[in-house]
Amino acid sequence: MVTFRLKIVIAIICLVIVSLSMMETVPAAGCREPLRLAMEATGAKVEECSVNAWVKLPSVLLSTAQLEDMVQEVMSQLGISPEEYQRTYQQKNNNTIVQAEVIRKKFHALVIAQVVPRGLGASEFEGYLVVNIEAKTDENISIRHMQEKIFSITKKFGPTPQITTCLIGWLDGKLRAGEWHTSLNDAFQVIDAMIIDKLEAEHFVSYTGFTSEITDWLQVDGKRINLNMAMRYSPYDNRTYVTIGSPIITREY
Repeated sequence: MVTFRLKIVIAIICLVIVSLSMMETVPAAGCREPLRLAMEATGAKVEECSVNAWVKLPSVLLSTAQLEDMVQEVMSQLGISPEEYQRTYQQKNNNTIVQAEVIRKKFHALVIAQVVPRGLGASEFEGYLVVNIEAKTDENISIRHMQEKIFSITKKFGPTPQITTCLIGWLDGKLRAGEWHTSLNDAFQVIDAMIIDKLEAEHFVSYTGFTSEITDWLQVDGKRINLNMAMRYSPYDNRTYVTIGSPIITREY
């Protein structure tokens, strides 16, 4: 698993720069699990799911006591009792960070409430709440339900939560020439997704596109994007990894 601290850096950089004020909503197309369907269309199954959410906090919720209460409330909403998680507090260079973390065998949660200056030497501050959930999964776990739960929790603290979801699966061995593209085309087709961009390198292929099966999207260079799929061969364990991100992949792959 990629460490949560790395994922926070990736998510905040990608999402704050790219998606702040860009995220829009389109009508949902039924209650299917589009990301799971796309994964299964490649021949892989979902082995791991991660949901990252962040929301900008209103200025009335930036005191240290409020941050501490916020982190505890989120953990409670996630069904995690105080004795299960470790809570830490840090204040450095006008940054205040309160976080809580729990690590189980098949589940990892990290909640961070942070206040930072709006600029170098700035006297005004802004705050963010970040919630990261990573879990081993199976066919009985609803990815949509996980997304909706995290969205509902973060929306209590700010009006416009931003959510990214990543799924990980794999195929044994290395695909033959052309099979990479066939698998990704099948995945896009099964959820009526339009391919917008492709990227290919040695042992790696990535597709980016849009589907109305997923409600949120980013607008980049005038184009709507809400589906990102990549396949990468790892000679270390002789697997072809499949990573699906919505609206984009925000973890290493």
